[in-house]
Amino acid sequence: MTAIQTIGLEYVYEDGTSALSGVNFEAKKGEKVAVLGPNGSGKTTLFYHFNGLIKPAKGEVRIFGENINDADIDKVRKRVGLVFQESDNQLFAPTVFEDIAFGPRNLRLSQQEVKERVDHVLHRFDIEPLAKKNPANLSGGQKKRVAIAGVVAMEPDVLVLDEPTSGMDAGGITDTIGILDELNNDGKTIIISTHDCDLAAGWADRIYILNRGKVFRSGIPRHIFSDEKLVSEAGLRQPVIVQTYREFRARGISKGEVPLSVLDLMESFDGARVMNVRCAILGCVIKAGDHVSLKVEDGMIVACKGESGVTGIAMFDGNIGDDIAVKEVVGNIEQMTGKITVIRVPAVIEGGSRAVNMDKVRDILDKNKSKKIGAMGTSAKALMNKMGIKCDLEFDVIQSAMLAALRGLNVVVFASGGMAQRVMEKAGEKKINCQCFVLADSI
Repeated sequence: MTAIQTIGLEYVYEDGTSALSGVNFEAKKGEKVAVLGPNGSGKTTLFYHFNGLIKPAKGEVRIFGENINDADIDKVRKRVGLVFQESDNQLFAPTVFEDIAFGPRNLRLSQQEVKERVDHVLHRFDIEPLAKKNPANLSGGQKKRVAIAGVVAMEPDVLVLDEPTSGMDAGGITDTIGILDELNNDGKTIIISTHDCDLAAGWADRIYILNRGKVFRSGIPRHIFSDEKLVSEAGLRQPVIVQTYREFRARGISKGEVPLSVLDLMESFDGARVMNVRCAILGCVIKAGDHVSLKVEDGMIVACKGESGVTGIAMFDGNIGDDIAVKEVVGNIEQMTGKITVIRVPAVIEGGSRAVNMDKVRDILDKNKSKKIGAMGTSAKALMNKMGIKCDLEFDVIQSAMLAALRGLNVVVFASGGMAQRVMEKAGEKKINCQCFVLADSI
């Protein structure tokens, strides 16, 4: 089902500037869509059409199949929530609580329903301590989170966010994308504009590139970023992963499809070519020309004297703890793959971290003796904070967990609600051993 669609959309500013020209756009229900393009390409103007802030000069805007018109504009704005690029343009109430409550009140909800919705998003976005503060006194990242929370409190079907990560540090970006993923996992359609090609490549289901008010190209990320000329002509840069792949491919090390993740990049390597120059950690004193045996320990390749299993020849001398290069490698290193243990933390709507039996958590951690711990989702991160557990994996948790497992490490991932299933599915695609525990007060 199509959530938002524009057909031949055109818009001209009062000074005669053509902002949009014949834009055809579509976002399906439950999709994550990223809109890329240089400044002035029309991204913000397009977004303003999605919930009727401005009217098209020509063309149509359809929300779940219905054309926008004045008669149903309130209905449209209930279904499509818009978060502005500049949070100061969206926050105006004297307190965070009142700001978040503004939208639900406009829906004519009862006072009790308004309070319940505000309390819910304050908890979900982990901003309860900010409830009585003036938004003007918040940091840029806090303002952005409050702005998103205010839109989510209206429970829209579609969230449209203009540059949601601009001006944020790495932690703020991770938290924001984590929230958007969680909302998408709940069935929300998410549309963002961004200049960050690395983010778009790894996050979006579909990408639109705008340039001078027109759709320059649209498609899935792999098709978009495999076209080097297209990306250059659009005024964008290639994601770092893609640039790295191209350099490796030019040297005959990589092959196959353009990768969009570190895991994909690893799979593109020509194993034999890489192994001949691979560095290994020494477990003993070795001389150049010695035959060595290679194995995986604690996520690293270790070289010891011997001619069993996977073997090679040391290219230079090395002492214990040094790195060496090994040539003429014979055989394939068995990836002593670790396992991923997924702990499903109840989603906020299910009670969140408050519904968790913490003794059960400690018991699972004691039994698994994991080397790495990660958390994804609001209630999972809240549980970690409550228990004083420091996460090793905070960025791109699913991929980081799989990479650690492929290096022979055992990993525990705390995941909120339905995000646990996403971890299981991704690990299954790479044939990584994965098990899941469900946390609730009753177990």
